[in-house]
Order: sequence, then structure tokens, then C-alpha cells
Amino acid sequence: MIPQIKEINRELEGLQKRQDSVMALSRSIVRLAGETITSMHAKSNSEARSRLVRLKKMVVSLRRIEKGFEYYSMQAHQEYVEACVLYMIIARGKVPGMLELGEGSVSYMLGVMDVVGELKRECFEEMRARNLAVAKHHFAVMQGIYDSTLHMRFANSVLPNFRKKQDVARIQLESTGSELLRLDAIVDRFK
Repeated sequence: MIPQIKEINRELEGLQKRQDSVMALSRSIVRLAGETITSMHAKSNSEARSRLVRLKKMVVSLRRIEKGFEYYSMQAHQEYVEACVLYMIIARGKVPGMLELGEGSVSYMLGVMDVVGELKRECFEEMRARNLAVAKHHFAVMQGIYDSTLHMRFANSVLPNFRKKQDVARIQLESTGSELLRLDAIVDRFK
């Protein structure tokens, strides 16, 4: 007979329940963050704002229970950052800092890099709507995010998939920049 087996079993059951809660809440956060971003692309700002309020409450709840299970909650934090940063860029024209969002360096940086793709989508939507000034602003923010991270080189174990995200951001910048130049040339012809 193993000594204290009942206590060990109770402790492990508690850990299992907490892990299950972390995973379930993380999935809900990822889903709601995606819906929030979709609201922003649809120009439903009040809907996006109310979803962000719910999202923040869920992230606060996640922080209370995730200790020891951060591996399972990292994507939720990253998606939260992505939704918040995109909202702040669209609503206020600026990128919020990690302290403002209450996030750590890793989830913040990964989420911010993902925003570049969302901004590309916003740029193309603004170009279609002939809002060239807004498209150029979004492009400048994309460029600023990318440029400010160029010096960053860390092991994948420290900042997972960051180099890949940098490469993807560069490709997105190049394609968006090409379209903006092409559109500028067309606009100039009709002046």
C-alpha cells in the first residue's frame, strides 16, 4: 500500500479539474476573440466593444486558475492580445503596450505579430472603399510593428514561432505595399 494514496489522489483530481477548466476557458476565449475580430472587420464597433469587455473578464478568470497550466492557455492570451490591439488600432490609431493589456512579453509579442495579417485585411477593405488615407495609416502601423521587431532573434523555446510570424509579416507588408503603390499610381493618373 502506498502511504497517503487518498490524499495524493484527491490532489491529482483537483489538478485534473483545474486543467480541464483552463482548457475549456481557453477555447472559449479563442472563439470569442475570433468573433470580436470578425465584428471589427464588419465595422460593428459597438458589438466588438461589448465582446472585448466579455473577453477581458474571461481572461481575468483564466489568470486566476492557470498557474502551472500556462502551456494550455498561451493561445488564449495571444488571441486576446490580437483582438485588443486590433481594436485599439482601429478605434484609436495606436498600438497599446503589454502593461496596458496586462499580458506577458511572449503572448503580447505573438499576438501583436498576428495583428499584421488583420491589418492587411483592413487595408484591402479600405482600398476597396476608396479610403486611401485610412489604408495608408494601417499600412504604416503594419510597417511599424514589423520594423520594431526586426532586431528580435530568440530561440523557439523562448518565443515560439516568432521568426515564422516575422516572415509572414514581411510577406504581408510586401503584398500590401505593392497594392497601395498600384492604387496610388491609378489615383495619380486621374488627378
